[in-house]
Amino acid sequence: MAKPHIEEQLQLIISFFPQLSDTQIQQLQALYDLYHFWNQRINVISRKDLDGLYERHVLHSLSIALFYRFTAHQYIVDIGTGGGFPGIPLAILFPETHFLLIDAIGKKIRVVQDVIHQIKLTQVEAKHMRAEQLPAHRFHFALSRAVAPLNQLWKWAKPTLLPASGNGLICLKGGDITQEVEACGCHPHIHLLHSAIKRDYFQEKYVLFVPISH
Repeated sequence: MAKPHIEEQLQLIISFFPQLSDTQIQQLQALYDLYHFWNQRINVISRKDLDGLYERHVLHSLSIALFYRFTAHQYIVDIGTGGGFPGIPLAILFPETHFLLIDAIGKKIRVVQDVIHQIKLTQVEAKHMRAEQLPAHRFHFALSRAVAPLNQLWKWAKPTLLPASGNGLICLKGGDITQEVEACGCHPHIHLLHSAIKRDYFQEKYVLFVPISH
């Protein structure tokens, strides 16, 4: 049974995504116990963030869907997924979209693989691999959260993307991103998350989209 403050955070997520089915809510609810279990063995996410899992990790991941929607035929890669963010929450939200979650740290991928198995995400695969090993022209979107500077993310993502209008790199960023954007020279669309989620945690948090066809 989830703790009261966890239930409160779940209700926050449901308020932004009222279309969630009972199955999807149960999958989200299961995440707390799974990450609590694994965090006692491997430092998957910051221990101080565990009680804020649903706001700081799950809702933050799902915030991408406030601006971009994925469809059943699409293939998405999450580069440097870490403990499974943003890939796992988005895979719950879009159960017919195909997701590949990759990370260079094997022990984190083992956690992600277990979470995927436990909550029965059948359209998701997690692999221990580096971004440079990804196949070319395979994915509609590449995702990333707090992994590398934008210019490096774009260098990894661009070769993997299908060269069609609307495809691109979507990443979650925080703080002053001015220099990072200027250094990339890739002209991202920038969405301020606090304009959509008016909570303190989302101040100076952004969703950036770099289209393949810019």
